[in-house]
Amino acid sequence: MFWLTGAAILAGYLLGSFPTAYLAGRFITPTGTDITSFGDGNAGAANVGRLLGARWGIIIAAVDIAKGVAAVFAETVDRVSAAPGMLAGAAALVGHVWPVWTRFRGGRGAATAAGVMSAILSWPVLIMFAPTMAILYLTRSTTAALAFAYLSTVAVAKVIFGVSWGPISYCLALFVAVGLIHLWSVLCRARPSGATVASGQAAHRQEKPRALTR
Repeated sequence: MFWLTGAAILAGYLLGSFPTAYLAGRFITPTGTDITSFGDGNAGAANVGRLLGARWGIIIAAVDIAKGVAAVFAETVDRVSAAPGMLAGAAALVGHVWPVWTRFRGGRGAATAAGVMSAILSWPVLIMFAPTMAILYLTRSTTAALAFAYLSTVAVAKVIFGVSWGPISYCLALFVAVGLIHLWSVLCRARPSGATVASGQAAHRQEKPRALTR
């Protein structure tokens, strides 16, 4: 029914839009830093890591992943069709990137999309978790690790588990969407001058030691 579809989309958006990175900046740093005005302006786990250190970056990433998982599961339980869960997952990605609570300035969606994918392709994701961590350790590149995770998980899901093309196509679309969002973020949110970047780095040096003592 139409109202069920609308409810799935709304629930997914609201879950995805919960501003984890923004709240971390406001309530954990001594000066209440607005994460959208720090570093690259991205309200996501990577920028939180720059502001508060790796530990908080990992915590925020875990919460963002959980948002994607919850959005899919909340609309899939006790339903014959997986479509509401997929719609909710896509809406969660939109909510994370364009949250209404922070004037539509959110993260890039990689962690939330990974959560959505984890809910849909659970076993393939678990199988590829360790190899993905190895890629991250060897390359020190989150982008490379995420690209490997998405593509390898889809390949395992299709080749080993025989997952139908519907979920496979959906997850590939998530991968493309995250890539386009990342490109858009680089083009539209890049700092206009070296001075702005330098000021963000100076703020980072001043706040990080104090924030981590809490």
